Amino acid sequence: MITTGANKEENMHGTYYMPYEIYKTSIPDFYKSFPMHWHEEIEIVYVSSGKARYSVDFNDYVVEKRDVLIVPPGSLHSFEQIDEEEFVAATLIINQKLLNSNFIDACSTKYIMPIFNNEIFLRVIIKHNEKYSEYLGRIIENIIEQHLHKEIAYELKIKILLLEFIHYFYENGLYSKIENSTSNKRTSAQIRSIINYIEDYYGEKINLEDLAECANISVYHMSHIFKKITGKTPNEYINDYRLTKATDKLINEDSSILTIAMECGYNNISYFNKVFKNKLGITPKEYRNTHKNNKES
Repeated sequence: MITTGANKEENMHGTYYMPYEIYKTSIPDFYKSFPMHWHEEIEIVYVSSGKARYSVDFNDYVVEKRDVLIVPPGSLHSFEQIDEEEFVAATLIINQKLLNSNFIDACSTKYIMPIFNNEIFLRVIIKHNEKYSEYLGRIIENIIEQHLHKEIAYELKIKILLLEFIHYFYENGLYSKIENSTSNKRTSAQIRSIINYIEDYYGEKINLEDLAECANISVYHMSHIFKKITGKTPNEYINDYRLTKATDKLINEDSSILTIAMECGYNNISYFNKVFKNKLGITPKEYRNTHKNNKES
């Protein structure tokens, strides 16, 4: 089965020798929204069913069945449920090391490195009713099949398919060299600094002054731009991120609920249970029992 869960930004996706992973993104089975975050890998989202709203570098996209979404390396992105609709997608996280060889050749310098250096941007969204969708969808489905069955030389086949996927974008002109404005770059860097701080210290008390300081701006300006970009106040984002980490721990770790609450910045178990149920509709214990059973089945 496809690995469940996401947002493990502190860990390598996949293994050292095969630095990629495929995650199942399921709304609302695992979460109704995923907070703004970023990583150095390129992300490919292929929708199986339903609709969801993705935000990628200040732009919103509604994705639905058979749509392909590309999140450039280093881009701020998030997603959320639309109108209580169920949503399922495969999310591929691809590290540059999987596509680049140690030998710097023309393929690397002209086509791969510029993508990861944000000099070339693959088109963010390919809609299901475009002529490109069917071909790209078949490539992704083939990658998933290779990943699941792991037949002989599957690693080689996955790499070939990924290069074929990227080649198709170049071949059909589905890319640009337009750079973000200086203002957007500065704002993106500030938001990333704040998010990095939250990811590093979510288990501790976080003050707005700390977030403003790490972005080198005032508390007022920090709160304003953070709300504008993420759609959430810093405190709302912190709480959502803590709950995201808690849900992951509840499924993948055997620690007590009290221990998980403490690790995620909640010093009061009653308060943790309350905010958890308000956000996800069930208690942490019910969530663990439901999703551990699903994972094992």
